[in-house]
Amino acid sequence: MKLLLLLTIFINSKISVLDIETINHEMPAYSVVYAPEGCIGTSITDNQYVPGRMTMTLHGDTLYDSKEYEKDVSGMRIKVRGNSTGAFMAQHPYKIKLSKKYDLLHRDDKAYRHKEWLLLPMYVWNKKMTNQESNILNIAGLTVSRIIGMPWTPEYDFVNVTINGEYQGMYYLIEPVSRGEKRVNIDDTGFLIEHDTFWWNEETYFKTDRQISTCAYTYKYPDSDDVTEDIQSAMIRDMNEAEKLIYENGDIRLAIDVESFAKWILVHDILGTDDTAGCNRFLCRKSDASPLEMGPTWDYDSSFRSDDWSTQHISSWFYYPQLFQNKDFVNVYISLWNNIRPTLMDQITTAFDEVWQKYGQVFDENMKIHQTVYPDEGHQALKAQIDEVLERFNERITILDNLMTQYDTSNLIKTTSQRPFTTGITDMMGRKCQHKNNVPKGFYLYQYDDGTIKKKIVK
Repeated sequence: MKLLLLLTIFINSKISVLDIETINHEMPAYSVVYAPEGCIGTSITDNQYVPGRMTMTLHGDTLYDSKEYEKDVSGMRIKVRGNSTGAFMAQHPYKIKLSKKYDLLHRDDKAYRHKEWLLLPMYVWNKKMTNQESNILNIAGLTVSRIIGMPWTPEYDFVNVTINGEYQGMYYLIEPVSRGEKRVNIDDTGFLIEHDTFWWNEETYFKTDRQISTCAYTYKYPDSDDVTEDIQSAMIRDMNEAEKLIYENGDIRLAIDVESFAKWILVHDILGTDDTAGCNRFLCRKSDASPLEMGPTWDYDSSFRSDDWSTQHISSWFYYPQLFQNKDFVNVYISLWNNIRPTLMDQITTAFDEVWQKYGQVFDENMKIHQTVYPDEGHQALKAQIDEVLERFNERITILDNLMTQYDTSNLIKTTSQRPFTTGITDMMGRKCQHKNNVPKGFYLYQYDDGTIKKKIVK
């Protein structure tokens, strides 16, 4: 890189600069790997972490310094991440792991501190957008997630990135889907898993009875290295029990948090995503006494590509076609839509006004620097991109207004009447049962989400 350009980035940029220096100037590397027979997708392997030091500066002032790398003490590690994006994107996506927790978004709350962070590329290919590209579809998706009220939506900022003195472009610095007090807040008995197309590239995974053969569940929490045979067996049992209620039209509220499943798919329907085979279908259980929740949402590259329901809505790859046969589920889904519909476009517009106020011409100025490395990217100014995204949202809302009339719940399956959900089970000695769906014979106290407690005999 020319010295003059590097100085321009560090001194004049109004967007923070992440400067990463790895040990011996080793660049993060990877190998491309292709799906085995019977599976789909292209991914990466051998993408090992490279240790080093990272500083964050703005106008030459240091906002953060990881210091030199010392395992579990200081420094950071970086690796290439992603599947097809990792394999084929000119601007590589990266995962950063700090040795000590820190909030790289500089919010005034220690609970936001975390070791894991992501750098996502600016460019998104999308055939429905001008020049078949966009830089702000991530913002569109995150905006809808917040409006819908998903339990957690990642926060982001834009940064310029250099690695070993070489400019890598402008990136989204964003929180990954991971466990944390201010992220996916689950306790030690909970879990976070992914309905994953790329399971074949993971060492630890499991399959359920009704799962499509090209997918399996992989672990976000607990870490795959910590998954024992007992944990694996319990996961398979619990997920099979949930699937049985979904597919056999049982009382789904005994297994899943219906509202979270409805919110997740409504996000995709509003965005009109078109990614049948994609992964990023995350599910979690906050504790062993909690229902199965859907989310967080992630990956919005295919937004606005559908002129109908999102493909997640109708695809047999996951649970949603079956759930949309269930009157209780549809009622929750329609109710969510009716609640947000009157102010939806106003909220979206306000959110993008705030993006413009925060970044404005700063984004365009930095995109010019970005184009010195990626000359074929980012030729629409930020304001033009925002106007186009708002136009696509208006189109999607009109489409959904028409689609929602398809649901006449009188012809759908009605589940059994709602019953209080079990939040905990203790034996007569006061010991908490770890798996509420499979307790030994005996006397127990059942606690419910309506505050009641009942004695039960399990035979």
